[in-house]
Amino acid sequence: MILKSNESNSLPSVDAFALERMTDLSNDEKIDELLRRSRSGGIHDFGGQGPEGSANWNTGKPIPACLLLHDLEVGSIPYSFGSEPRFATVTELDLSGNCLRILPPNFFENMKNLRILFLGGPGPKFTPEGATCNVLETLPSSVSYLAYLEHLSLHDNQLTELPNLSGCTLLHTIRVDRNPLRTLSDLPASLRVLHLEGCPLGGTLNHPENLPEQVRSLTRLEDLQLPDGSHLGEFFGTPLPSLLADQER
Repeated sequence: MILKSNESNSLPSVDAFALERMTDLSNDEKIDELLRRSRSGGIHDFGGQGPEGSANWNTGKPIPACLLLHDLEVGSIPYSFGSEPRFATVTELDLSGNCLRILPPNFFENMKNLRILFLGGPGPKFTPEGATCNVLETLPSSVSYLAYLEHLSLHDNQLTELPNLSGCTLLHTIRVDRNPLRTLSDLPASLRVLHLEGCPLGGTLNHPENLPEQVRSLTRLEDLQLPDGSHLGEFFGTPLPSLLADQER
């Protein structure tokens, strides 16, 4: 059943809201049903975000620029979510905590203005808080063409590789901690923050030369979290280029 605007205070419980079980809805109706669950507030304003449905979105209204759809446990995303022209308004998107296994291949087709993307969390996947983490194994390659992307959070998924992100020249933060990454693709030189805790990649504080080449080539990192959880970088007074130079002496 599609909720009307005057039913916003009687939303079903989260457990009742798995899109996979809404077999009587069309794809467009599933998208609208999901959008009705969006929260008010800013993507970084964790204490100030409203409850489910507080953005008061209804069919025909513009999609919020900050689209907060986290912790809904939807299980899957409708096929054309993100590829319809109306998604061009979205600059910030949070889909963490939705038990997602895959994203539609055309997911980023009309979200070319996206600046912040949260697909990780809500907590470490081996803790109770992480029970609803997404379990994405791949990302659509079109993420590589998000020219305005600044922040990409992918922690606590099941990613074994990343698309080439070198073209995302405004990207300053990537979190891929606790993913079973076997390799890294090219990364943008603009990166300031890179978190790799729990990834089966080489490199330690004492042996930074064992880091993947794609990481060693980043000269502007302020916060690099290594696979063992330790930190280095300009912010910590241990710039990576200097540590690598010391190892070569």
